[in-house]
Amino acid sequence: MTKTGFMALVVAGAIASLRPSTLPAQDTRRAEATRAELQASLAELEQYVASSGYSGRLRDQKRREAALIRERLDLGDIQVGDSVELAVVGEPSYTGAFPVVAGRVISLPGLPDIPLKGVLRSEARDYLTGKLAKYIRDPQVRVRTTIRLSVFGSVARPGFYQVPADALATDVFMKAGLSQDADPNKAFIRRGDEVIWPADSFRDAMQKGLTLDQLNLRAGDELVFDPRKRAGGISVYGVLGIITAVTSLTYLGVQIFHHH
Repeated sequence: MTKTGFMALVVAGAIASLRPSTLPAQDTRRAEATRAELQASLAELEQYVASSGYSGRLRDQKRREAALIRERLDLGDIQVGDSVELAVVGEPSYTGAFPVVAGRVISLPGLPDIPLKGVLRSEARDYLTGKLAKYIRDPQVRVRTTIRLSVFGSVARPGFYQVPADALATDVFMKAGLSQDADPNKAFIRRGDEVIWPADSFRDAMQKGLTLDQLNLRAGDELVFDPRKRAGGISVYGVLGIITAVTSLTYLGVQIFHHH
């Protein structure tokens, strides 16, 4: 599929995210899922996994999704590296983007650190309003959370991006800039060494217009776009090769210097 084909996928995903749908529950929830919606989705996914009436591939993907949701319910969404964008009416000191730091806390001026472990993105507004209410009378709070994701593969600007949790995965790729001949059918999502959204399942998710939250993503996840193609005139593996070569030459130079 060409870049034009990917643009069609972007448009289709945007339309799907706006219109009513007859898709299963996990695909029709709001941009940032509530705890009740996640629990309902988990129950439905477990039915898929337990049924022998579906293909092994589908059951494997549903099993992966179920594991992602269980982790969200246990640990919450907001991770170190994320950012919480606060707007508190009449309180400029508490208005701005605040990074989530070690211990999964945010620090607001003059206040004790606010822990975020166990908090879902959809719960962040009510949770932070309650915390601020201890220090501010009747606080009026708006909250938006962002996720720190990495983008690799056939993109012009690989690296880390701070992205709103209610954005589409296609938005992230477009922000990073696509290689002209890259194949969107070979895009996938990885968490550490595990591919949590294989290419075929991720393609379906993009076509349905799922948000990053609906994909159950968290800080540190990697969106990979056709890594075997060239991006910006040099392959990703070529870049890694150059880095390795430079490191080796530097090490060799140090050894020669010490021997002399």
